Formats: sequence, structure tokens, C-alpha cells
Amino acid sequence: MRWFGGFSSPSAPPRRPIGGARLWPTMPGCWTVGTWPGNEVRTTWSGTRFVAVVGTCGIAAAELAQLGTGGVPDDVAWRWPGSYTTVEVTRAATRIWTDLGGAWPIYTTPADGGVYWASSSRALAGLTGAGPDLDRLAGWLLAPSVPVLLAERSAFEDIALVPPGHRLTIDGDNSRVNRVWQPRPRAGSPPRRLRNELAAAVAERLATATMLTSDLSGGFDSTALALLAAEQAGPGRIVTGVTVHPAGCNSGRDLDYAWLAAQRPGLAHRLMPLTGEHAPYAALDEVPVTDEPAPSTIAHARFAGQLRWIRDTLGTDCHFTGDGGDSLLCTPPIMLADLVSTGHHRRAVTETMRWARLRRLPTWPLLTTAIRTARTSRVDTLTTLANDLRADTAPMTRSDGDIGWYTTEPVPLWATQAARSRAAALAHGAAARLADLPGGTFATTVTAENMAEVGRSARADIQLAEHAGVLLANPFTDSRVIDAYLSVQLNAMPGPADYKPVLGAALSDLFPAKLAARSTKGDFNPDHYGGMRANLPALHALADGRLAALGLVDPAALRRTLTMTAAGLPVAFSTVEPAIAAEVWLRALADAPRGAWSAIGTRAGAA
Repeated sequence: MRWFGGFSSPSAPPRRPIGGARLWPTMPGCWTVGTWPGNEVRTTWSGTRFVAVVGTCGIAAAELAQLGTGGVPDDVAWRWPGSYTTVEVTRAATRIWTDLGGAWPIYTTPADGGVYWASSSRALAGLTGAGPDLDRLAGWLLAPSVPVLLAERSAFEDIALVPPGHRLTIDGDNSRVNRVWQPRPRAGSPPRRLRNELAAAVAERLATATMLTSDLSGGFDSTALALLAAEQAGPGRIVTGVTVHPAGCNSGRDLDYAWLAAQRPGLAHRLMPLTGEHAPYAALDEVPVTDEPAPSTIAHARFAGQLRWIRDTLGTDCHFTGDGGDSLLCTPPIMLADLVSTGHHRRAVTETMRWARLRRLPTWPLLTTAIRTARTSRVDTLTTLANDLRADTAPMTRSDGDIGWYTTEPVPLWATQAARSRAAALAHGAAARLADLPGGTFATTVTAENMAEVGRSARADIQLAEHAGVLLANPFTDSRVIDAYLSVQLNAMPGPADYKPVLGAALSDLFPAKLAARSTKGDFNPDHYGGMRANLPALHALADGRLAALGLVDPAALRRTLTMTAAGLPVAFSTVEPAIAAEVWLRALADAPRGAWSAIGTRAGAA
């Protein structure tokens, strides 16, 4: 697993990781672990200032040199295309700027009289002996769609997460975090901005990849990336789009849209058939350990199978996914409350009617909910959430039409009172920590928070891909892509009933007409029901596992819930999949060797 890190006192870091660690000769007190392409670790220095840019970044050599001579400005977090972290080391302090999408998460922990920082929380847990953070685990299990509960926490005890779009300053044994970015509405064409930044994000990967591949699912997001890559690949170079499909089924559903998109010159199309071995919930005992439960855990058999296939069949050295596209490009329903709170009443009514028609719900209750949400702070909402989580009765329910600060399911029947109490404490803590927001900023704030969750958790999928020998890239989580899309003004923001119109307009010259007219995503629920039924005995065995031993899950109730879900009864997958993913992660964590660290002066771990 690749990661990088350092210690707050550059002159004498007490320890460093064993196994593949390399000290940076041009970055005092810093190291990398694993194999890194030269274009992903670039450094400069001038006098006593040392600067590193880690990750995919469009910075030019002269611009990098300027950071060393002139210092690092805060907009470095989103100044260039790509997904990267910037580190500055001086005699006075170490400063680190995190990317806007959280795609390169940075973690910290105090130890040895200073502060260690790293891009892997599990690596730091190996340093301190930290175990899983049970409070965070409970919050993730019971309120997975409320990312602010997990903010500033890693999956391990006492390993802190630096939020995206922030500057971390470490001075000796002191550290502080300052926000350097927030959505900035500005005039101009949203489709043009998005097109420019997506194209630049794709170009950065094209510049270094020799065999670039991309998901080509037939949906908007992966198709946009594949088509942009093909457009920019240049004469004689081919980009390969990969579509997975049920074996024996070569048409229908998303596959028809993928066939249409694949007619683009410069885009080769390869099909990977899926069989029973690729079903959801299959082969969960084969999921490698990661920094946190990976989003693809439930579908790991399919995910790992595709990674091996593109590695062995196509020889890919960079593979695109559309992860993050849904969270970024689909306007959250709370935008209706934005319209109410800023006096855009006519449009509020119009967009609420359209949302009601799409969701097949009556209009006036939705409009009432929008008005109520506009008048309810998220601090009050989080306090209510905390009370609902702690209560034995009156479980949480969804907001009507999801027009609320957060979308929540009823508390699962398998959740113990201990799990409820831990999650409730997180909600109370978030209510005390967060400030209320002015009207007109609700939707962009919620989207930015969701993107931070998507980008950080996607790092676990990238770690799984590294385990399979594939470099995975998610351009929708790039800083400039996020900044460009969230700069849209409220009066130009699409309504929640619209299906990604900004991306459709941005790619209007590349999308086939039939794809551009698409207004829904594919439905994979039948695959999940089938996979759950086929693997139900193994899932039942997972119920009596580490979550139960930790007191977070009632195993008998979880088994009943799994049985009901497999039978097709009305139980949301979101109430069972987090429990399965967390149990799989805890087992992989227990089975994997803990990361080892040595004294900095020993030969152990030397490159």
C-alpha cells in the first residue's frame, strides 16, 4: 500500500515505518512508503523551505520552484488540475494543504513528544497501537448518510482526520487546522467551467498513462470520462472503455447506452461478462484490509474481478471510474429550502412541484417541509437526530421527499443501545461543533460535505485496486472539478428533479442524443437481492462476529433482518450493508499484520 507521512520535528523524527519506507532527501522528516511514479512526488527547496506536491497535479516546474522561493499560498489546494496534497517544511513548522475532495486524506496523531502525520490512518494506528474507533463505527452504522458525524475522525481511536480544503500547521507538539476553501458562487457558464476542468483532469492522467482504461457503464459519469479521454488521446492512441454485463446478455439496460457511446472514434469497447462468482456478497472473506470499510466491499467479487481482468487482459496502468459524480452533480433536495430562505418563492413552488411529480408525492406536504427546513438550523436538526438515536422508541424516519438537512433511515432493529448511545454522542458533538449556515448555502454545503465523504472513503477502494495492481483514478473528486461545479449561483442551480443537466450540457457535443436524454440511473437492486439470497448462510455467520463482540450489533436481530431483506421484504439495503461491510473490515483488520515502526537510525525498513 502506498502512503506518505512525516513528523513534526524535521531534524530528528524518532521513528519511521518498516517495510518499503524511503526518507525524502529533499523533505526533512518526511517519507514515502511503496512504489511511487516520479510524476506523483515532486519536490523543491529554497534555503530552509522545502515543498512537496504529492499525487497527480498539473503544476509546472517553474510554478513548483516558485512555491519554494515565494512560499505556499492557501489556494494551492485547488490551483492546479489533479488530485494532490501539498506539504511545506520550514524550521518554524510543517504545513499541509488537503485537497477539496478528500481523495488524499491526511491523518495525525500525537506521539514521541510531537505529531506524526500520514496519508494512511492504519499506518498511524500501527505506530500507536490504536484499535477501531467504536464511536465513529457506531455513527457510520446507524447514520451512514450524515457525514458530519464522522468529520475530523478516522476509523481508529485517537487518529484525527484533517478535513478537506484545510491547512494543517504543526509546530512541535502543537497542531491547528484552518479552513482555506469554501464554495464561492460566481458568474459564468457552469457547463463550460465543468467541461474545462473535467477535460483538464482527464488530460493529467492521459499525460502519464500508456494504457488508459475507463468504466463505460452507460451512465453519465463514466461515459463522460471515457469520451473526454478518447477526444484528447491524439492520433493513433486508443482509450478502452470497459462495460461489465451479465453473461449471456449483450443488450438492454445500461449496455445499450454503452454501445452508443462506444461508437466514438478513438474509443475501443471491451465487454466483461459477469457470472455467479461476481455476485454481490460473494467472496467477502477475500477483501483485503484498508484504512476503513471500502465502498465496494459488498460488490468486491465484481470489483476485484474487473480489476484483475483489465490488468491481465488490457494491461491498464490507469483506470477511470465515475465515483463522486452522483454526489456532485445531483442537486440535493435541500436546495428547495435554499429557494424559500432567499425569497425565490415562485421558483421554490415550481421546483417542489417537479420534485413531487418525480417522487410521486403530494406537492403541498413537500412545500411545507421545504419551508420548515428553511427555518430549522442544522444544529437543531443534529440535536433532534441525537435524541432519536438515543431513544428506545420513535425511531428516525426520512424527511418527506428527503427535503431535510440529512436523509436518515429508521434505526436498524439490530442496533444495540450501546451503539445508539455512541452514535447519539457523535450527533451531539457535531451540533456543538458546527455553525449555522445562511440561506442560499444549504445545498452547496451539503454537497461539499458529501464529496468529502465520497473522496475519503474512495481512498479505500483505491487501496483495494493497488492490491490488485491497478491504479484507480476518480476525476470527479478532483479539487478543481469540485470547485468549478460548486461555484454555480443559486439562480442557475438545477432543481433536484433534473438529472445532471450541467454535465449533459457540458458534454452535449460528445454524448449520443439518446444518452443525453436519459433521466435515470440503472437499477442494480435485483442483483443485490440475488447475491444476498445466494450467500445468505455466509452472511448469517458474519452476524455473530466482531461487531456483536464489541456490543454494537444484536446478532439474532441482524440475522432476521438479513433473512427479511433476502426475501424481498421492505428493508432498505442501507440498513444492512454498512453492518456487513464493517464486519468484513474488522475481520480483515484482525487478520492483517499491524504496521511496524522502527527507530529512525536503525537499518530496519531501510530502502
